[in-house]
Amino acid sequence: MKAADVKVQINERIIKSLSEGKIPWLKPWTENGPRNLFSGRAYTGLNRLILGLSPYPLPFWATYRQYLAAGLQVQFGEHGTGIIYAGRTVKTDTKTDENGEEKESKKQIRFLKAFVVFNVAQTDYKEKGYKLPDLKENPHLLGCDAVIQDYTGRHSIRITAGDRAAFLPQMDIITVPDICRFRSSEHYYATMFHECIHSTGPRLERFKKTDPVCFGSDTYGREELVAEIGSAYLAALTGIDSSAIVQNQAAYLQNWATAIKADADLVMYAAGRAEKAADFMIGVPAPVPTGATGTDAAEEGTA
Repeated sequence: MKAADVKVQINERIIKSLSEGKIPWLKPWTENGPRNLFSGRAYTGLNRLILGLSPYPLPFWATYRQYLAAGLQVQFGEHGTGIIYAGRTVKTDTKTDENGEEKESKKQIRFLKAFVVFNVAQTDYKEKGYKLPDLKENPHLLGCDAVIQDYTGRHSIRITAGDRAAFLPQMDIITVPDICRFRSSEHYYATMFHECIHSTGPRLERFKKTDPVCFGSDTYGREELVAEIGSAYLAALTGIDSSAIVQNQAAYLQNWATAIKADADLVMYAAGRAEKAADFMIGVPAPVPTGATGTDAAEEGTA
């Protein structure tokens, strides 16, 4: 399966979900999120999003070959789920200069590779008596206020009361109405998380403080999708009820579905940027880029 075909399938599934009035990234992304059964590595970015759309209650996934190597068999008639591995490799070119000396130049090349994974529920693990890893529960939930105050304090972002919710890049200010004006605490914190994710934009170089992030601009559409997914990530992390705010987002759904149809890479972009933004807010260090990785690493779901 080609990476381009996988992206088409992913977008189709997300568009279908949006057309049914569902927001797929509102699934709780906790420590029990999708991971590779054998390596234990969590799927990240777009892969975490697409595997979270599956109906299976167990979070364990692997490739057909990995199951075979473990003595398990994917059940007849089961269909796998396409995921994408984003990797890097280094290309070395050798050129001869005017003096007849050979010089090497290295260039880092990004590539996408498609894989198909199956949930462990699609295998005969029960019949074989295969013991699954224990599912961990987070010992505690991070407080919403603690997350917001720690992040804005570290980066000297000012929060002020206002008649609308917005992030003002040039002044580095988040404005939001007082909590008493929201229908619920969940609505307030989801809005705060949304604007906080926006404020990571200049810091993570998604846009510049001087860029026009206004309705109708190219940056606006991408940023809204990034902020919504990032807000859902933080809502799940802090344990607030995201379902309480779904009705407020109905107006966005058709716009997103249309944008996704027009740009096959939009969801991939937004899911990856949203994850980085949320991790940046809570102080999780960014992963160090690695060099070329082989098929085994890709099959372990490190993308």
